[in-house]
Amino acid sequence: MSLIYRRRANQPSFTHVISDYMGEMKPFAKRIEKWYYLIPLSILKSIEWSIYRWYKTPIRRLYGVKGNELIYMITKRCNERCPKCGIWETPEPDKEHLDVSVFINCLKTLNENLYQVTITGGEPLLFADDVLKIAEESRKHDIQLLTFTNGVLITEDFLKQYAELNHKLVISIDTIDENKWASFRGESTFEKVMKNIKLSKKYLGKNLHIQSVIASESESEIASIQNFCKDLGVLHTTQTYLDFGGVWHDPLSIPKNTSNDAACAARKNIIIYPNGDVVKCFDHRRIPLAKEPLGNIEKEDIVQILCKKRSTEVSKIMKTCNFPCKEMACNVPEIIYN
Repeated sequence: MSLIYRRRANQPSFTHVISDYMGEMKPFAKRIEKWYYLIPLSILKSIEWSIYRWYKTPIRRLYGVKGNELIYMITKRCNERCPKCGIWETPEPDKEHLDVSVFINCLKTLNENLYQVTITGGEPLLFADDVLKIAEESRKHDIQLLTFTNGVLITEDFLKQYAELNHKLVISIDTIDENKWASFRGESTFEKVMKNIKLSKKYLGKNLHIQSVIASESESEIASIQNFCKDLGVLHTTQTYLDFGGVWHDPLSIPKNTSNDAACAARKNIIIYPNGDVVKCFDHRRIPLAKEPLGNIEKEDIVQILCKKRSTEVSKIMKTCNFPCKEMACNVPEIIYN
C-alpha cells in the first residue's frame, strides 16, 4: 500500500501548501552562506520537505537541520499577578519541577535540529541559575537562546553572565504609565522594572527586546511603549492577546482572522512543561488527539517521544488547524527574532 497521503477535501489548499513551503525555504536559504550551494541545497531541502509533508515515516519527527524551536516553560510560578495571564494561579510543586540537567540532556540530543531555544514561564528568573546553565549549553552548540521575563528579578550579575553568552532577553511590559502599572501587573514594581530595562540595555545592547500584549485593556498603551523603545534604541514586538487563563479581552482594533491559508509552524515546536511533559503547542488541548502530553523527557528519550505515531499525526493535524493560537509568534513560519 502506498505511503503517500491521498488528497481529501479537508486537506490543505494549493495556496496553503505554497505558503507552507515558502515558510520553510526562506529561512533555510538565508542560512546558506556560499551562493553556489544555494541551488543544490535548496533542491535537497525541497525533497526533504516533500517527504515530511506527504509520507508517514520517522523522518517527520524532526523537520530538518536547524528547523525546530525548543521551548521550555521552566516554571508556572511567578512573582507578579498579571490579570492577562492565569499561569501563575497553578504553580508546580517542587516534586513536579524538572531538574535542569534533564532539560539540558534533551537540548544536547536535539542540538543539530534546533535553530532556537526559548525559555518562558511563569517567571524564568525565579530559576536564574538554571537559565544561565541552559544559556551556556545553548552557546556550546551555537544555538540562539531567548529568555522572556517580567524584568523584576534582573540583576547586574545575571546580565554580565548572560551578555557574555550573546543571547537575547525579552522583557514584557504592557504600559509605561506608573498610575496603571499596578493594575496591569498586580504588583507595584514600576520603578524597579524601568531601572532594570536601562541596566539590561547597558549590558545587552541590541540583544534586549521588549514585548507587549495587545488586548482591549492595553491597546491604548502601545504607542507610548513604542516611543519609549525607540528612544531607548530597543526592538519592540507585540503579541495579540490570547486567553491562557487571564481575564483580559481581545483587542478591538485587531479583528481575529484564522480562516486564511497561512501555514501554522507550531508543528515544528517542541515544548517542554515544568514537569518534563512534551507537547507541540501550548494550546494543544484544542486538538483531541493532542490533549494528553506526547511523553515526558524524565521518563523517555526525546527522540523516542517525537518518533511516536501520535506525535506524527498531531503534527499533520496542526498543518491545517485554524485555532486562535495560530496568531502566536511561535506559530509563524519565520524566524522572527533573528
